[in-house]
Amino acid sequence: MKDVSGFRLEDAMKQLKAQGYEITVRLTAAPRLRDRGYDADSRVVRQRLLDEKTVELLVCNVNS
Repeated sequence: MKDVSGFRLEDAMKQLKAQGYEITVRLTAAPRLRDRGYDADSRVVRQRLLDEKTVELLVCNVNS
């Protein structure tokens, strides 16, 4: 599995899907920014292999 830490979410998802992985996304943010959700420009902070086919991406927003 390629390390996609630091990638834009959209780019990370494309690369991992091309390798055959399914993706789940979790957001980390300051409490006042959590309601904004995430988008394609969010950055990957961490990735974790949940099982053989599923990768969890922890993302944060770059725009506050």
